[in-house]
Amino acid sequence: MDQERRNTRAAVEIMATFRHALTSSTVVLKDLTRFGARVEGIGPLKTDEAVSLGLPGCRPALAFVAWTEGLSAGLEFAEPLSEAVHADLVSRYGLGSLTNPALGRHFIN
Repeated sequence: MDQERRNTRAAVEIMATFRHALTSSTVVLKDLTRFGARVEGIGPLKTDEAVSLGLPGCRPALAFVAWTEGLSAGLEFAEPLSEAVHADLVSRYGLGSLTNPALGRHFIN
């Protein structure tokens, strides 16, 4: 499964709502797979803690902290994103070699 995650990882820049305990904040997703994400802009967390992540256009998703480093953390979703939701998020927020001239952003096919 680690090889599958590496192969399907997409560089993105997505603002998301992050909830931990009683605290809610905005974080930036820097990469995304169907199984999890790397987020930046969070406070201290512990491995295996449960958090909630609100992605644009999606219901909040339960996730668990897989690792932390400074203000970044790797999250593993309790339920993988559907292929359609993952593809939609990557097409809208992905960073890649193709540019969407209307938005001035780069997208992955």
